[in-house]
Amino acid sequence: EDFLLNNNIVKTDKNYTYDILKNDLQFLNYEYSLFKINSIGKSTLNKDMIYIKLGEGNRKLFINASHHANEWMTSLITMMFIEKYLYLYKNKKNYKGRNIEELWNRTSIYIVPMVNPDGVGLCLKDKKVLTNELYKNIWEKYINNLEDWKANIRGVDLNLNYPAGWEQAVKNKAKKGIISPGSRDYPGPNAISEMETKNIINFKNIFNFDMTISLHSQGQEIYWSYLNKKVEKAYEIGKKMEKVSGYFLTEPNYYSSFAGYKDWFIDKYGKPGYTIEIGKGEEGKSLPLERAEEIYNELEEIFFVAIEEC
Repeated sequence: EDFLLNNNIVKTDKNYTYDILKNDLQFLNYEYSLFKINSIGKSTLNKDMIYIKLGEGNRKLFINASHHANEWMTSLITMMFIEKYLYLYKNKKNYKGRNIEELWNRTSIYIVPMVNPDGVGLCLKDKKVLTNELYKNIWEKYINNLEDWKANIRGVDLNLNYPAGWEQAVKNKAKKGIISPGSRDYPGPNAISEMETKNIINFKNIFNFDMTISLHSQGQEIYWSYLNKKVEKAYEIGKKMEKVSGYFLTEPNYYSSFAGYKDWFIDKYGKPGYTIEIGKGEEGKSLPLERAEEIYNELEEIFFVAIEEC
C-alpha cells in the first residue's frame, strides 16, 4: 500500500492535542483541497468545535469523537481515517472492492473529531487550559491524575448531558455518590447544560443525519440500541460492523444506558446510532499511543460499512 509509505500528515507519535489537530487539518487542506473545514460553535473556553465535511452525497453520516477527554485517542483515529479517505478519493483508488468515488458521491460525512477540546486540553495538561482560572476550583483537586479526566472543563460528563433519560442518569450516578462536578460521571445541573452538548444538538438539527457513530474508548464493543427502542436495520448494519472489525455487537448495561449522544439520537430520530468503544487497555485510562495504528486497523473498515449503509 503506497499510502503507508507516504509521509502521512497525521502522525501517531504524540498525544493528540487540539493544536495538533488544527495543524493537521491545515496541512491536509493544502494536500487535498476537496473538503470543508468549519466550526459548529464554541466550547466553554471559546475554542472552535471543528467539523470536517467529506463527500457530496444526499445520505448523511455523522461521526464524532472525544466526548470524553481521556479518550482523545478517538480524535487521532478519526483524523487518520479522514486522511486515508481523502487519499483514496484523490487518487481514484478502490477500498476492499468498494468504489470510493461512488461512496463520495453517495454519502456526505460530517465529522467532529474533538467534541470536548477543553477537557482534552486539561487531560493532556495544555498550559492555556491549566492557566485558565475560571474552573480551576473544579479540577485542581485532580491535579495529580488529570490524565484520567473525562468531563468537560466544568466537570460535566458530556455523554451524560443529552435529554434521553437524563433524570435516570442522575439517579444512577447519585447511587454511586456522584452529585457534583468532577472528573467523570456527573450528568450536569440539567440536560443540555453544556455549550458542547448544545452545539452537537444544533448541528444535528441543521443537517438531519441518517446515521451517527460516536467513538469512545475502550472495550472493542459496538453499542447499537437505546433501551427497548430497536431501530430498523440498525442491528443488521451493526452485525456487518462486527464482522469487519472483530468487535462485539452488544447492548449497554442499564447503568450506562442513559443521556448519551447515541441514546438521544435513537430516541428522538429513530435512526441507526452507534457507540463504538475502540481498543482495549487499562480501565479508565487513555489508550497507549503506540497502539494507535493497530487500533486504527481494527476500525478502518467499520467506517466504510457505515458510509455504504448510511
